[in-house]
Amino acid sequence: MCGICGTAGFEDEHLLREMCSVMKHRGPDDAGAFMDAGVGLGHQRLSIIDLEGGHQPVHNEDGSVWVVYNGEIYNHVELRDGLELDGHRFYTSSDTEVLVHLYEKYGTDLVQYLRGMFAFALWDSNTKTLMLARDRLGIKPLYYTMVDGKLLFASEIKSILQSDEVNAAVNITALHDYLTFRHTLSDDTMFAGIRKLLPGHVMTYHEGEVAISQYWDVPLGTGEIKSEDHYVKNLRRLLEESVRMRLMSEVPLGVYLSGGIDSGIITGLMSKMVDDPIETFSVGFGAEGEIGELSQAQVAAEHFGTNHHELVVEQGAFKKHLPDIIWHNDEPIADPSALAMFLLSKMAKKHVTVVLNGAGGDEIFGGYISYKVGLANERYHNVVPGALRRGLVRPMVNAVLPYLPSKFYVGLQSATREVKEHGFLFTKSVFSEENKDELYTDMLKGQADHDSFERATDTLFKNHARTGFLDRMMYADTKSYLVDHILLETDKLTMSSSIEARVPIIDHKVVEFAATIPPHLKLKGMTEKYILKKVGQDILPPSARNRRKRPFKIPINTWFKDELNEMAEQLLDDSVIVREGYFKPEVVADIMRRHKRSELLYNHQLYALLVFEMWHERFVG
Repeated sequence: MCGICGTAGFEDEHLLREMCSVMKHRGPDDAGAFMDAGVGLGHQRLSIIDLEGGHQPVHNEDGSVWVVYNGEIYNHVELRDGLELDGHRFYTSSDTEVLVHLYEKYGTDLVQYLRGMFAFALWDSNTKTLMLARDRLGIKPLYYTMVDGKLLFASEIKSILQSDEVNAAVNITALHDYLTFRHTLSDDTMFAGIRKLLPGHVMTYHEGEVAISQYWDVPLGTGEIKSEDHYVKNLRRLLEESVRMRLMSEVPLGVYLSGGIDSGIITGLMSKMVDDPIETFSVGFGAEGEIGELSQAQVAAEHFGTNHHELVVEQGAFKKHLPDIIWHNDEPIADPSALAMFLLSKMAKKHVTVVLNGAGGDEIFGGYISYKVGLANERYHNVVPGALRRGLVRPMVNAVLPYLPSKFYVGLQSATREVKEHGFLFTKSVFSEENKDELYTDMLKGQADHDSFERATDTLFKNHARTGFLDRMMYADTKSYLVDHILLETDKLTMSSSIEARVPIIDHKVVEFAATIPPHLKLKGMTEKYILKKVGQDILPPSARNRRKRPFKIPINTWFKDELNEMAEQLLDDSVIVREGYFKPEVVADIMRRHKRSELLYNHQLYALLVFEMWHERFVG
């Protein structure tokens, strides 16, 4: 695990070293740089494999191909054996060196042969071509910008911002989408002009010209339906294989254990593969917060015989740590649970350098309540004619909404959306288009000229009309919420403590097999992740085998309410974002008043505004 950065189209060794230095937390063990005519490659290393000989950048036999790399190639031994039979000579034992020799053999198609998580930059001095690549699921981040034909790229945006030629300015399109979904969409970042290389994509840079191509996509439902036993046995086999591959390490490993299905299966499988007790880590909140996750994790830890470590977060933690969380995330993400990942990683670093976690299980196997709402909404659209929905049902729903508890609001509001995809997306929203129209000043309205629900639908649902709606919803979440929210925070907030996070459930072989599993074995009636629970029947403790999905909860209605209110009063009352004309101050004040009355939806709106203000102050203001 590392941080990479670089430039192309110009040479500036001092800038390259500044770009590396600002993300030293990603790789405190070593640093390296390579300069050639018109290109610079930089690297910060967290040593995991080949502790002594894995210094980067790494080159081929004659020094014509160089690479800097962030991630792990789990099948590198197998690939190395084949390359050595072809006559390639290796000078390290690291997985990194496989990349330069695969490039010699396959060119940019080398990514097709990799099994793992990665973002890398490879320079071919013979053709004067730079290649950037990102893994299939987007586990490792990679950002870039172009300035007058010159390219800058890095694992973190703050690295790119070290260039005097890059101005930190707000991307209004991204802001508009962030206020709806709590994160940005597609290849946008919150910084104007700075983009993400999308998962499963390769970029080449040659003489000032950039070309981007896709080499893999999340598959949708495929294949003939087979027996339930077939899916259970093969899914178990693939998960065992995936976990075993992710034990590749020369440093201590552990697991983030929540007590749920996903992390429980990972811990259970791992416990059968190692001799010593596993180090497991869990987090909960103080006496006035949510502590249920800790008791469930304790049960799992006792069942698997792990060395278990717990952290109880007390009131005041948000005020203390939120500025650092925003700094490490690079972009605003309106998710209070980031605090848990940030502090859990700080604790885990005292014991291990690598952790496995259960990210991706909900998106791949159907674990969110929003899927149930989406399917109910689809049936509603199929049964109730459009004219009746518009003329009778929608006015009735809107009439009763103000009198219902907030937990019913989103589900019923989703039924008022004319497009069923919009109804599903609404369950994930914080601000609706109507909310934003009230919030924005005239200046911002003139720049935010698209509908975020339309944009998300076009981006995430297009060309999939013949696929079942559950598969389409899961595809949309995997391409967006998983990548731009969960995996981004997992990477940034583990790396903030120099920890490498590995995610066995979204090994691309597991994801490809999951696409062949029929929808009714993922969400079966009201049972979410049915097939994964079947796999866990002889792995998990009895109390967890059929446990219903419980979202990880931050105590937003208890001590967080008071703490958030205090922070908001300090930062939003006369904030930069209000003074600079983004939002109407009277609307911001109204959201703060509603938050004080414990209206849950406004808690999330206020948190989104607070995080954006703190991000803006740190990076832009």
